[in-house]
Amino acid sequence: MLLHTVNKSAFDNSALGDCLRIAAPNDAVLLIENGVYGALNSSQGETDYSQSIKQLSANGTRFYVLKADCEARGIGDSALLPAFQTTDDAGFVALAAEASAIQSWY
Repeated sequence: MLLHTVNKSAFDNSALGDCLRIAAPNDAVLLIENGVYGALNSSQGETDYSQSIKQLSANGTRFYVLKADCEARGIGDSALLPAFQTTDDAGFVALAAEASAIQSWY
């Protein structure tokens, strides 16, 4: 499993789109820092990547957001696309330990 981390907003950077073009089934995508804006659902300002996220999720790609970064930006669980799970720092470490490699997108 490859862990992809994205720390830039999908609204002003192509990092999330670049990541989604490479992500494969069984990979994990973790949005951190301003990257968490890429997880917003349509009622919160849908990104162009919502359909890609939905398709990848259906094929086994796992999606996460760092809960502390969501909270710091006033983003609650109900504002997230259904594909996303929240995780804490310990979960981030567990994902990193599980991964064969980590790709940071910025």
